[in-house]
Amino acid sequence: MRLELANFPVKDVRFGKQTSYKSGGLQVNKKELLALVLGDKKIASADLDVAFPGEQTRIVRIRDVVEPRVKVSGPGCVFPGILGPIETVGEGRTHRLSNVGVMVSVDYNPMVKSGSGGQNSGIVDMWGPGAKLSPFGNIINVVLVLKLIDGLSELDAHTAIRLAQCRVAQRLAETTKQMTPEGMEVFELFDVDPSLPRVVYDLTFSTTWHEPVMALLYYGLPIRESLATFVHPNEFIDGALTVDARRGSGEVPRTWEWMNNPVVLGLLREHGKQLNFLGVILQRTRFEVEQCKHIGAQVASQMASLLHADAVIVTKTSPSGNNSMDVIFTVQACENKGIKTVFITPEYGGAEGTEQALWFYAPEADAVISTGSLDRGAKLSAPTKVIGCEKGELVAPYPAELISPWSKLDVERRTFISGGIDYLGLMRHTCKAS
Repeated sequence: MRLELANFPVKDVRFGKQTSYKSGGLQVNKKELLALVLGDKKIASADLDVAFPGEQTRIVRIRDVVEPRVKVSGPGCVFPGILGPIETVGEGRTHRLSNVGVMVSVDYNPMVKSGSGGQNSGIVDMWGPGAKLSPFGNIINVVLVLKLIDGLSELDAHTAIRLAQCRVAQRLAETTKQMTPEGMEVFELFDVDPSLPRVVYDLTFSTTWHEPVMALLYYGLPIRESLATFVHPNEFIDGALTVDARRGSGEVPRTWEWMNNPVVLGLLREHGKQLNFLGVILQRTRFEVEQCKHIGAQVASQMASLLHADAVIVTKTSPSGNNSMDVIFTVQACENKGIKTVFITPEYGGAEGTEQALWFYAPEADAVISTGSLDRGAKLSAPTKVIGCEKGELVAPYPAELISPWSKLDVERRTFISGGIDYLGLMRHTCKAS
């Protein structure tokens, strides 16, 4: 599978008469894009806004962010199973609008009012200290503001949000179809020098059987009681992995983060140079019974062993302590099979970073990379503009946790911020020992 990813960087976004792209400028016909959305009777109202880095703007009720991409050649479409038939993607040519995201902010009355299966939303600041806590504070955001009709099931709400967002993203990327890109990258798992170390990426994701949608979807299919699945890394680039569109907090990555997964892209770029990248193991975690946790770990490690991997990179994408057991058991199982394992994870450690860093640990986990703290809060200044709610209105990022987005905020948990937990090393957090 050979995929060409053509890059069209966006430097400015303006509303105008025609949806078009030229020399870094993206012009958006608001009426045209809203027509793509309002044909769905589950959506009561829709609007579009734009948020730029550096502006004193706060965005609330965020459910997801995607990057505008479109398939120019090759099988399938971007966001397969959502915008088109299910065909294996990751081949041919895809155009992307970089430095821009289609962010969806949604107000709706959920059927599930609380619990781990309930909805939540995130916030993002486009300026000040808050902008540094999320990758979305540093890109231009085309914000689709939706209100859903009452009485929708959680699956119907997810479907309406996801379809609206992806339609808008694809339409924006379509403006580049006949254009020459500013840059191009080619991704392919070609044959390499057999002496190079064989590396596989084990991407663990947390989900539970009782969730209405699931934290991660593959070709639009919610992954539930699944054992490990092997996928080609190019599938990430074409949007084969999406998320629960009802839940926009920082607890799990957003679709934009999967499309720009730095571990996947980093390994693809080093393929044939420093390593032989074998592919990606998708591993469902947070089983309810310890036996199932061990089975999941053994299946993932056996898959790596059958691929003759010399090394495994493991990432964790949930703050759950229950999930942490599955992940550490996987690291342990890989090491016990003679496969060198590197674990990339955010840490706990308390506000000062001096407490226990991991909820669960095994001595085999002796090569761990920290992507930052889960326990650090943030003090956010008052904005001059808020996108996603009316003036003076309160919002609830989590059920029963009302905040005023128009004022200063003292955020105890960065899970309130979409993209606020850096699971994959995307934001390159660093620290210095004093």
